[in-house]
Amino acid sequence: MDDGARAVLRVARSVLDDSGVDVVLERVLESARLLTGAQYAALGVLDDSRMGLARFLTLGIDKATRREIGVLPRGRGVLGVLVAHPVPLRLADVGSHPRSYEFPLGHPQMRSFLGVPVFVDGQPYGNLYLSDKQDETEFTEDDEEAVALLAEFASVAIERARHHTGSGSRPIEPRGPKTP
Repeated sequence: MDDGARAVLRVARSVLDDSGVDVVLERVLESARLLTGAQYAALGVLDDSRMGLARFLTLGIDKATRREIGVLPRGRGVLGVLVAHPVPLRLADVGSHPRSYEFPLGHPQMRSFLGVPVFVDGQPYGNLYLSDKQDETEFTEDDEEAVALLAEFASVAIERARHHTGSGSRPIEPRGPKTP
C-alpha cells in the first residue's frame, strides 16, 4: 500500500470516529489540508434555505487576521457558485473567476482554489473550500478526487454524529466564528 492510500485511510478513520458534529468538521478541515497541502481550509455550512451560509469554519488563518477580516462569508462570489451548483470547482486563480470580487480588507491574498460539496442524507449540507496549494501553483485532479472522497466520509460522519446527538436531519445551528 502506498503512502497516499495510507493517508486516506488514516483520514477516514479520524473523521469516522464517534465524535460530535463540531469535532467532525474540525477533523475534515485538518484532513483536507493534510491531503492536499493547502495553506487554508474552510467549511461553509448551509443555512435552512440552502441559499447561503449559516456557519463558516476556517483553518490556517490566525485569530488576529480573522478579527481584521470582519464579517464571515455568507456564500456569495465564488463560494456562492458552489452553493448554487454543488459540484467540485477547481481554479488556478480564484480572482480570475467571473463571480470573484475583491477580498475584504485584511484578508490574505489567495490564488489556487478547490471547492467540493458535502451532502448529508442526500441533501447539500455545505462546502469544503481549500486555497493556496503549497509548493505548487494549483490543485490537481488527484487533489479533487481525494477531497471529494473525504467529503463522502465527512457526510457519513456528520450524519452519524447528528443522529447520535439527537439533532436529527436539521443542519447545526449557526454560532459565532470558529477559528484556530
